[in-house]
Amino acid sequence: MKETIEFTKKLWSNKRTRSLAILFIYFIFFIFVFMLISNGSHNYQKNEETNVEEKEEIKLEDITNYKLEIIGEDNFTYDSNTNKVFYDGIYYDIDNVPEIISKYDLSIFSPSNVSKLLKIGTLESTNYIDKSDTYAIKISDFEKIIYNNEIINDEYIKIIKYESKIVIDLSNYDGYVVNIELRS
Repeated sequence: MKETIEFTKKLWSNKRTRSLAILFIYFIFFIFVFMLISNGSHNYQKNEETNVEEKEEIKLEDITNYKLEIIGEDNFTYDSNTNKVFYDGIYYDIDNVPEIISKYDLSIFSPSNVSKLLKIGTLESTNYIDKSDTYAIKISDFEKIIYNNEIINDEYIKIIKYESKIVIDLSNYDGYVVNIELRS
């Protein structure tokens, strides 16, 4: 043991071996730091991938509690939780809605129909700030799925899918916008 200490003192007294020893210590230190950083980021990526997979597993068909909001020519809100329609400052039962909004069949905007629209839509953009995806759907495809009509129209409508709601922008189509707020 005494010989090892004397040998270390002898090496430390030499400037060249001391600088090599210091460089070796720094090398070991930085390898340790890089291993910690890469291991932490690797775990972060795994957690993020798991969260994405969990979100994808939640399908629109499985969600029965949602909020449908139509804005434009006729403004009203339908809440599937209470089965009431809010129009012109008054809540109505789904069976006693005013005649002006009775033309809207709320069942056509069911989660399964919206899911079908998203499947055939083209992902146009992704906004990572407000966590939304914008899809473009041909009006002819919209008519086919929602109203079961065969028409030829090359214009597009937009569907914006957020984490908690879906906005269907039909302003190019019929002058109104549909917002569906999904609750789990």
